[in-house]
Amino acid sequence: MPKRYVPKLARRWVTVGVIVRPFGMKGELKVRPETEFPEERFRPGARLYWWRPPEPSVAQETEQERPPAKGEKKPPRTMPPQECSVESVRWHGNWLLLKLKGIDTLAQAEKLHGAWLMIPPEARMPLPEDEYYIDDLIGMEVYTESGERLGILRRVIPGAAYDFYEVGRHLIPAHKQFILQVDVPGKRMVVRLPEA
Repeated sequence: MPKRYVPKLARRWVTVGVIVRPFGMKGELKVRPETEFPEERFRPGARLYWWRPPEPSVAQETEQERPPAKGEKKPPRTMPPQECSVESVRWHGNWLLLKLKGIDTLAQAEKLHGAWLMIPPEARMPLPEDEYYIDDLIGMEVYTESGERLGILRRVIPGAAYDFYEVGRHLIPAHKQFILQVDVPGKRMVVRLPEA
């Protein structure tokens, strides 16, 4: 099965919901929330962006194999995120029933089936001190307090008491005893390794 292409832009943005299907005849959308702040993200008047991942196809794969002719631009694989705003929202069990401004018919709602609802990274909710978004941590260069480079933080593994950061062959508890410094803009972390 071909791998779904996700552009860099969409990988940087934050998905806050996925449109599962239309709901009713008046343009409402059934949405699976993908955020810990649904009341804030989907309040009436909130600005979101919808984006539909491209479906992999044989035509796309064939096009990718053929290099573009000299001077020819490659066509974009997908459209950029499209701005929208929330008109109304209500809960329906664990789902949200969302009405976006300008989406007033079943036909319009069907065109958004499968779209991701996103926000740019700068619109994320601020976190308390010493808490970080996982995607800010992934890819950080990790060093010991003596300056030895351990590698890149590849994965955050949820644990019962706290998470663990996977850095090369090391699993470092996400606890202030071991995480000494986190520089999000500099993509750098300083840690103390647990004793073996």
